[in-house]
Amino acid sequence: MSNQRKTAARSVPGWTTETELVRTYDRPVNVVDAVGVAVTDAVEEWPELSETPPLHRFVDGEKLNGLFGPEATDGNGQIPSVDFRFQGCRVTVMYGSSIRVIVRRES
Repeated sequence: MSNQRKTAARSVPGWTTETELVRTYDRPVNVVDAVGVAVTDAVEEWPELSETPPLHRFVDGEKLNGLFGPEATDGNGQIPSVDFRFQGCRVTVMYGSSIRVIVRRES
């Protein structure tokens, strides 16, 4: 296990279109915090979304952080990713040299 401490995510520049919000976070970062910040940004950007029910009703934060340990790969050297639904959106987390969180509104 790495001696690097995971830091909390903070709002970072990214981009937003009518259907997609993308945020990138430097590692080390707490993946759940990064997802939480990106989802909060999406809720602020798209008023039809709501903070209720809360994000933890859609994804288990402990398991999500466990998927993305310091040496995380899928066994074939590929960078892992995961996606889940949050209200009317698909949230994708991509783990590589940085953490990228993509929130896509679904029609």
